Amino acid sequence: MDFVRDASGWMLLLNWLLFSGLLAWNHARVRAERRRRGIPEERSAIRNPRSMHGLVLEGLAFAVAFLFTRPLHESAPWRQAGSILFGVTAVVVLFLALRHLGLEWRIKAVVTEDHRLVTTGPYSVIRHPVFSSLFCLLLATVLLLNPPWAAAASLAICVYGTEIRIRAEDSLLRRRFGARFESYRSRVAAYVPYVR
Repeated sequence: MDFVRDASGWMLLLNWLLFSGLLAWNHARVRAERRRRGIPEERSAIRNPRSMHGLVLEGLAFAVAFLFTRPLHESAPWRQAGSILFGVTAVVVLFLALRHLGLEWRIKAVVTEDHRLVTTGPYSVIRHPVFSSLFCLLLATVLLLNPPWAAAASLAICVYGTEIRIRAEDSLLRRRFGARFESYRSRVAAYVPYVR
């Protein structure tokens, strides 16, 4: 059991490093490609600043997760195994989402005049796989590190923030793509597969 406990701690660290590295690498890659193609950063776009409120709440959820930890040896084996599973899932889903998203990647909720609606890969199962991957990373973290009350608080804050971001992004996509987006939205879950 010591091996599983130690492995789960190292896996959580590795998953955090891979997740952060993927985001940083992708952000730099997309910015460089836009510059190479001569696509201005502030091209004509519609925005929804409310998404930043959701992003702040998601950050708060992770702060709660790291502020109220317990010793690693207090985690039950099922929590350790769950942490490994959700951590690996977070990295894989993020990798696939960024691969299919391409130049549409943005931190803020922005839709440009040449925006394309991505519906391939993980986007064929969930509309917001980047949010799903973030939620999986939080689950991996709270399962391993938090007492139940802190885990519940962290997850609740994250869900609230994610719902704000999803509503903001969906409203922009609805304005830009109209009935095409509504059709997509009606058949594809937001960020938890098969849960609309």
